[in-house]
Amino acid sequence: MFLESKTLVRKSLNNEKLQSIKVADIDIALQMLKTYLNAQDINPLLTALETLRTNPQNEAYQEQVVSAFHECRLQGAVLTYAPWLHIFASDDPFGE
Repeated sequence: MFLESKTLVRKSLNNEKLQSIKVADIDIALQMLKTYLNAQDINPLLTALETLRTNPQNEAYQEQVVSAFHECRLQGAVLTYAPWLHIFASDDPFGE
């Protein structure tokens, strides 16, 4: 019972974080990443972020960002220039 309530709390917190994503944050992340990192090295992530920018609360678009982030070899550098992307760094950002 305790584990179930803990899981529900985690899902709620993760959902809150995912719902807090703003177009302005994505714009800043895109600008910083394009300025300070080689776009070719992070192209799948940039593409996923540009798609997410069109509808930040779209779960399919968020999942694309999760996938691109996890496949990115430069996660540390990405987080340096777009720290809010840490919400996608957990093993299960959707709390499932």
